[in-house]
Amino acid sequence: MKESSSSAGAVSPPKIPPLDVDGVGAVIVGTVLFAVGFVVLLFFQTPLAQADASWWLIVMAVGFGLGLLALLYTTRRRRVYRAAAAKGEQAVGGRHE
Repeated sequence: MKESSSSAGAVSPPKIPPLDVDGVGAVIVGTVLFAVGFVVLLFFQTPLAQADASWWLIVMAVGFGLGLLALLYTTRRRRVYRAAAAKGEQAVGGRHE
């Protein structure tokens, strides 16, 4: 570790580069898990209704829908970043792949 010149005896943490992750993989995994959760809960509709917990089906459906929207957003963002990197310029938001 490097010592900081501003304070005697102070140690500054090493610089860590940002992760080179665009989020598409995480969004795909989450969206698939919500879809699987919805299908699994379809088999338990009666017990869910008896326990007044049918809202879990709605949670899974909304999670899947939001995941699809997030997939559109992250794939578009990845495309913009890659196009900017191909041109050799920095993408909007300060990220450069």
